[in-house]
Amino acid sequence: MRVLGVDLASQPKNTAAAILDGGSLVELVSVVDDDTIVAMADGCEAVGLDAPLGWPDPFVATITAHHAGLAIPEHPPRDLQLRLTDQVISRAIGKQPLSVSTDRIGVVALRAIRVLERLAGLGADRSGKAGVYETYPGGAVARWELTTASYKHRESQPQRERIVVALEQWVALGDFRDQMVERDDDLDAVLCAVIARLAKAGRTIRPTPQEQPRSSREGWIHVPIGHIDELRLLTN
Repeated sequence: MRVLGVDLASQPKNTAAAILDGGSLVELVSVVDDDTIVAMADGCEAVGLDAPLGWPDPFVATITAHHAGLAIPEHPPRDLQLRLTDQVISRAIGKQPLSVSTDRIGVVALRAIRVLERLAGLGADRSGKAGVYETYPGGAVARWELTTASYKHRESQPQRERIVVALEQWVALGDFRDQMVERDDDLDAVLCAVIARLAKAGRTIRPTPQEQPRSSREGWIHVPIGHIDELRLLTN
């Protein structure tokens, strides 16, 4: 199975994309624009995007009412800041995703929704049913307990090395190994592809039937259910 992972940023220079084919990493690109993402997705059965694919329903309702000059509905501040999936995943892994409505990740989301539309069409489901999964590399790293320190800083090579060592037990990284240790964006792109493959196999946390309607609008973060040894599925 061929899958694409994209560590999306607001600009192409900080965006990386990786393609997994079965259990092998076959492509890893460090500077990626929207056209390149769409081209790389051709022939892939799933795409993982490290970016929110929607905003909290209460936040949308509040902004819509304010814009129209209507009375603003009452909502707890937490519900304005966090989507349903943010709250569910935070409880599941003990790590809080960034708020798409109040943090700078919202700028990335504005790019992500355009990419989603190009990949899956207008009005595409945002929970993963359209084959585009919202992924959370840091959440996977926390879930798998690979490191407790941040791997995002320039000086965090030892932490990235630890993650790469764990991944290469299950994924053939080829000539891209050093690139992943050097750049956290590139490492995250590979993690996005890995999570997308697990999501395709049904091995990520999913919304319940009651949560599905809201997650189809707000987006749903896919985080692995099990241990990292489930990456053996990548060879299928």
